[in-house]
Amino acid sequence: MNKKTGKQVSTSQKEVENFNLRLKELIGDQSISSFGQLIDASEGGIRKWLNKTSKPSFDKVVRIADECKVNLEWLATGKGEKYNNNKSLEYCDEYAYIPVYNVTVSTGHGIYSKDESITRHLAFRKRWLQFRNLTPSDLAVVYASGDSMEPTIHSNNSLLVATNQTSLKDGCIYVLRINDDLFAKRLQKGLDGSVILISDNKEYEKQRIEKDKIELLNIIGKVVWIGKDLN
Repeated sequence: MNKKTGKQVSTSQKEVENFNLRLKELIGDQSISSFGQLIDASEGGIRKWLNKTSKPSFDKVVRIADECKVNLEWLATGKGEKYNNNKSLEYCDEYAYIPVYNVTVSTGHGIYSKDESITRHLAFRKRWLQFRNLTPSDLAVVYASGDSMEPTIHSNNSLLVATNQTSLKDGCIYVLRINDDLFAKRLQKGLDGSVILISDNKEYEKQRIEKDKIELLNIIGKVVWIGKDLN
């Protein structure tokens, strides 16, 4: 039953109207903004498609199907196979599997971890990684613990770290080691050559590593993505 017209809706019509669900499936774990750049559409426009307040043009649907390598009929109507021929195998090849290490990174006062074994892998679209100029072999996932980086990072969030990005850029979040403690903090260069550790939670004071103690600071990599569960 269509809530607006009160008319009975056929199964095929329902499948067509569920375009937003198929689109959401294709967007997956990447941001709407990055997906928009992939298909040359605005973030606001895509959100309207997802909320069913507007529909994409046919040429845009074709563009989405082409970029995501899915069956156009499946995308537009919900009918048929999602992939043509053996596209399911190609679909698996579209992902890079990034190792998740059994390492806890403190967003508080520091946690030491001796266990750096790989516990599992997280899948990221290769196209999204390429868009972000990220190389799979330079990436690792670790866990966060503590509340000093809230609301940006919460305890138990997953942090995707680019281990090849160790040059300090003001305001970015890095995983760093001081002695045997691992932290995730925003970093800022001081005019005197020192490095300032900044917590997003304003209840925590800034910490400063003086210039003559910089050798104690080891930047492991830059945090480029945060994975979190929604309540």
